[in-house]
Amino acid sequence: MEFIQEGTHKETVLVSHKPGWEQIEILKHPPKRRNYKTYGRLIVRNFGDGRIEKFYYEKIKKELFDRGMDGMYLANVGIVPVPPTIFQTGTSEGYTTSMAEIAKDAKVLEGVAFRYREKEEE
Repeated sequence: MEFIQEGTHKETVLVSHKPGWEQIEILKHPPKRRNYKTYGRLIVRNFGDGRIEKFYYEKIKKELFDRGMDGMYLANVGIVPVPPTIFQTGTSEGYTTSMAEIAKDAKVLEGVAFRYREKEEE
């Protein structure tokens, strides 16, 4: 998971409008009912079966909350080829016991992190 901030912001510390990380919103589309401001992009790479499990959602929500965001919406989903990876295991004496080469693709999700605008900003 990687957070890419958009530009520089005047606020030194952003605090989410949500009381806890559990309330952070992960949306399929941009919010329609309230005005918001985007602050960056969150890139999630999954080398497994491509599904985003509950564990990842919790991790994403905690990351967004720590950065003062109110949520994110999905901007892009795709498959990216990953160069072959070689895994090697060995014994404590230094002998190789098994070796495997895995060529895979990674599923990449790109989300846009946002904060709702304050009433006086709207």
